[in-house]
Amino acid sequence: MGGYAAAGINFRITDEDTYYMTLISSKGYFRVDAVKNSSPKTLIAWTEVSDFDENNINLKIIAYDAYLIFIINNKWIAEICDDSIGYGSVGFTTVSYGDAADTEEEQNETSDDYICKAMLDQIIIDTRLKVIDNCFNKWTDEMNINAEYRLRLAETFAVMNEYSGALDQIKKAWKRRDAAIRVVAIDLEIVRTRKELLLASRMAFRLGLYAEAEEYVNSILDQWPDSPEGKSAFTEKLKILYESEKYAELKDFALKNSKKIKNDVDCVTMTAQSHWQLKEYIESAEMWAKAFKLNSENGVYAANAANAYEFAANENEAVKYYITAGKIFLNQDNTPELAALVPKLSLHGENNWEARSLAGKWAFSIEDYDKALHDFDAAERMRRVIKPKPNPDPAVYYLWGLIYYIRKKNKTAVRLIEKAAALAPDYDLFREKLEEIKKQCK
Repeated sequence: MGGYAAAGINFRITDEDTYYMTLISSKGYFRVDAVKNSSPKTLIAWTEVSDFDENNINLKIIAYDAYLIFIINNKWIAEICDDSIGYGSVGFTTVSYGDAADTEEEQNETSDDYICKAMLDQIIIDTRLKVIDNCFNKWTDEMNINAEYRLRLAETFAVMNEYSGALDQIKKAWKRRDAAIRVVAIDLEIVRTRKELLLASRMAFRLGLYAEAEEYVNSILDQWPDSPEGKSAFTEKLKILYESEKYAELKDFALKNSKKIKNDVDCVTMTAQSHWQLKEYIESAEMWAKAFKLNSENGVYAANAANAYEFAANENEAVKYYITAGKIFLNQDNTPELAALVPKLSLHGENNWEARSLAGKWAFSIEDYDKALHDFDAAERMRRVIKPKPNPDPAVYYLWGLIYYIRKKNKTAVRLIEKAAALAPDYDLFREKLEEIKKQCK
């Protein structure tokens, strides 16, 4: 078989636009789709088939009302419940994914090398109720289903965001494995791998089953705290505690494991939020500042730090972080966040030249030129009296000048934009605008 292709069985074909489609690909993967009115819905995404042999594939489909079971080469591969299509006929289907030749000319030139072939040797349809019942009973008996195949299907469902289906398959796999262990010895320990426990915890968490999710991560943390899954389990537990509103427990857990989570920004932010909920504002502020240090492009972290410092009555740090957040939002053109921040800048940064500059820039962006002029003028007066004097902001001079240009006061506009161009000689926009205004003055 050349290229990448798949073949399979369509069943319950109502018409050419409505049917179930099962496919087995040349790369050894299986999938199921429900196609209704030409709109496909994936029921089972591509799932690896064990011991795949592309030259010998025996696909069995058990359709028991809405319950669909799929067997490949006498091995259970998947199951799904779906009642979107209730009846219909059966057909053979093939699909090519075009990995061979890209153009029609290339396909013609190399047709002998890149033909995808699939042959249907035999198809049997058995509608006898007793036979169907026997098959159904056989392939719903856990002893006939490999636990690893269920876990593989669980991973597929997890990728599809089918959390309930994934967790159900994990639990069935564990039940099958436990039964096999009891056959060998009654006192053997229950086996749950750390990878399985982490996946189960994530699925339970997304279903809102927080107590169950916590049980799984605790098992990982008790047995393999330093493993890769153990490190992920720390973050998962913090998420569980936060969503369960166990803020004090989260804070204590984070403090106990501070070395392990210190560089994980998600862990730091959840800890900051927990301190906030507990009204521990200075601790919250410090954690938000730490999160911002880990990701200095996230203005929300800086704004949250500022807000917490404000509640902790630390005005200087609050203003510093409000200004930092404002600069980030301005540079990112994040208008909603900047709009929410400006009242804070105006209130707490009334006597700070950088805060007034930011407020002026915001006012300019919403065409409130009177306020922009007022803030720019106040910012400049404040900057000039500071010792040592901070470097001026060329963007302030430029926007300040543009306001006078808009108001037909070109001489003042030229004077201000000249300062902007002198402060940022490599910035073409300032220089070009200055030349444009000077030409109009002649």
